[in-house]
Amino acid sequence: MKGNKKHSLPKKSKKKASNNVSKFQELKFWLFNSKNGKHIIDPALLSDFLEKNNFYNVSYFGTRLIVKVDYNIAKILKPQEVYNFVIEYVKQQKKNDLRSQFIKDGEALLISKKAILGSLQELTLKRFKDTKYSGIFFFKNIFVVINKAGFKSYEYSKLSEVIKGYFIFESQIIDNTFQPQNDYKKSQFYEFLKLSTNEKTHLKNVITSLGYILHRYKNPSVAKAIILSDILSQATNTASGRSGKGLMIKALAEVLNVVEYNGKNLDLSKDKFVFQSITPQTDLFVLQDVEQSFSFEALFAVLTDKMNIEKKHQDKITLDFESSPKIAVTTNYTLSDKGGSYTDRKHVVLLNNHFNSTNKPENHFKNLFFIEWDDKEYQRFYSFMIFCLKKYFKSGLINYDSPELRLQKLEVDTSKDFLKLMKSTYGKLNENYLLKDIAKALGDSINSNNGSVRSRVASGWINIWADFKGYNVERLESGGIVKFGFTKKKS
Repeated sequence: MKGNKKHSLPKKSKKKASNNVSKFQELKFWLFNSKNGKHIIDPALLSDFLEKNNFYNVSYFGTRLIVKVDYNIAKILKPQEVYNFVIEYVKQQKKNDLRSQFIKDGEALLISKKAILGSLQELTLKRFKDTKYSGIFFFKNIFVVINKAGFKSYEYSKLSEVIKGYFIFESQIIDNTFQPQNDYKKSQFYEFLKLSTNEKTHLKNVITSLGYILHRYKNPSVAKAIILSDILSQATNTASGRSGKGLMIKALAEVLNVVEYNGKNLDLSKDKFVFQSITPQTDLFVLQDVEQSFSFEALFAVLTDKMNIEKKHQDKITLDFESSPKIAVTTNYTLSDKGGSYTDRKHVVLLNNHFNSTNKPENHFKNLFFIEWDDKEYQRFYSFMIFCLKKYFKSGLINYDSPELRLQKLEVDTSKDFLKLMKSTYGKLNENYLLKDIAKALGDSINSNNGSVRSRVASGWINIWADFKGYNVERLESGGIVKFGFTKKKS
């Protein structure tokens, strides 16, 4: 790559990593007219100066971006920022007449007119994406390569070797340093997830789902949206917020470039500008708080194929599958599920409502996540996120069939009194019971005085309960008297 000077990023800077090299690549882009004693800014030499200092054009999202690339890290710049870079170099010449001339000519050459910036050489490096079997976290002092065996950290002097032929955007660099360690189990965020899940498989479901999102590689065979909700909302199909869904998205935003969109009342068939905030740096697109009417099917094409981005008063942009971000959906409602196509395209993550409107994480942990954390807590958090990605590489996405959710749905679909009766009196295998007896015993649980209606409702609840238990329902009717009983289904 022409004129690409290597340099080291600051190891412990409090500011975000900068791509501005500490020393300019010297090249005079001005001439001196001895007749009138004035300097002349030469456009061709100015263009050469910019290229020698690693300024390039990159075509992305239907537009051309100006980037400064140092150490395989690309910083997107506006024309004013390019102007500021050049005038800083001019100031170092300590010639006021030269600086005055550049102030006069530079605005036209670099800001109002586009000839010089538009003609900069095209960046030949490709944008880096994680590979199928590894992912990278970029911190200010080091970058960390993660695979199923573990992780290894590198100084930035090795970046061009590790991602040879590729570049990263500066915005991919996490705004913090990292000291490799293995104390993720001390992380408050890990503790939060343990409290928000019911048992080991449930916790693994959440951890591998985070790992899937953290992996910037898009695998066509695992093209899923992560559906994030809570058990109580799914059981009752009503909003039961404050379970921690928002904290999970905030956690991801600490290490990824995340774009969020308010999904309330969203109709993807009508809102053609829903993806307009996506940029070349976006890793995750989140539809927040979609409602029961949301058509998940409308996401199918975006999940498995190209993504069309429309912005107001601009041409439509089409991203290929590999370049488009992954998608997550948060909801307080049960989304439609109409068979295999739906199952193949979504992966459900449910929190258990340990945290709610009266029991908030800040009450338990005595601080606000991410806002009031000290450096030690952040280090543990980064270690945990690295563990999530490693776990995903080892295990893939782990599903969780929530017994709690199934039980709560059973209670919602029937009644507490019915479940008590089934447990105490009517639920034994290979026994016969009178339908009218259980209908009568349910009392006020069935809001009807009509005997046939009560029996019909009770019969429906019996079917639901039997399905939950994995039983067959055996019915026998004689002389208008209905008896029922249960046998175990054969595996």
